Amino acid sequence: MITGLVDHLWQSCCCCGVAWIFSMMTRGDAAFVRLWLWRIAAGKLLLPFSLLFALGAWLGFPSPHPADPAPAALIRAIGQLAPLASPARVYGWNGFALLFAALVTLAGAGACGHAVRNRLRIERMSADDEAARLARDVDAIGSRPGFLASAAMSAFVLAAVSIPMIAGAVQDRQQRRERLIVNSQSLRNAPFAIRASATGMGTRYRIDADAHGVSIRNASIHDLVAIVYGVKRHAVITPQMMVQGESASRSWLHWPRYDVRVEAAVPDAREFEPYALRQGLTKLLAEKFGLEIYVNGDCQPPCGNYRVALADDPL
Repeated sequence: MITGLVDHLWQSCCCCGVAWIFSMMTRGDAAFVRLWLWRIAAGKLLLPFSLLFALGAWLGFPSPHPADPAPAALIRAIGQLAPLASPARVYGWNGFALLFAALVTLAGAGACGHAVRNRLRIERMSADDEAARLARDVDAIGSRPGFLASAAMSAFVLAAVSIPMIAGAVQDRQQRRERLIVNSQSLRNAPFAIRASATGMGTRYRIDADAHGVSIRNASIHDLVAIVYGVKRHAVITPQMMVQGESASRSWLHWPRYDVRVEAAVPDAREFEPYALRQGLTKLLAEKFGLEIYVNGDCQPPCGNYRVALADDPL
């Protein structure tokens, strides 16, 4: 908690410094511009960037496939910015170092708060005087910031809002991938059991995961392959022809429906990603039905009856 407070106060002091730079850049412009600059700086003293970080983690990083990591260049860029934005967390300050940093940032934040309050009072008076002058002279036009100042302020606001959100989304993506790797390693050699589902269950399937295993209920082979390979159902196709008189909805790919149970410890069952079952279920379908599953032209081990060894990479 103290670490987060130190980082928040450090970030707030930096934002106050940026607000002072922008106020100097716009000192010849309308007073309401500088008034809003200091209002935003005052708001930053109350609201931490960690809220934006949490929002980005909640929204998540867009990824077409559950096993895909965030872009390496983006991870490196965030890693380089992290010590500047959150030094207490990155460097793991504790004990005397953390206490000293807390005292310094508290003093700095107090000075910034005092300065912000004074600037707000001054700029509010200037804005009121300016508004009264413009009301008396209908032909008067208030000065506006130039292109350079406007571009700099826009760029800073965009970066200050987007970078914490992107950092949160990237961390969430990496944590999800780490959980997927851990679960995949635990489940790849676990015993899989499959049996026909009870009749009258319709066409909806269900996935349940807890610390003791994973269950997939009422899923067709079509559903199972789509679930564990992290693709849409329409991406799962077969080159085999249907039997004469057999409808697409009653083909072997869609009927019958099955219940699958995996009895194994699931290290992290939070928001379980079924892709962790890919290797084990591919092996099950190969042993029971002789199915060969191809992804981008590559037959996935064990490749039907060919008994190809599973890859070392759990993903």
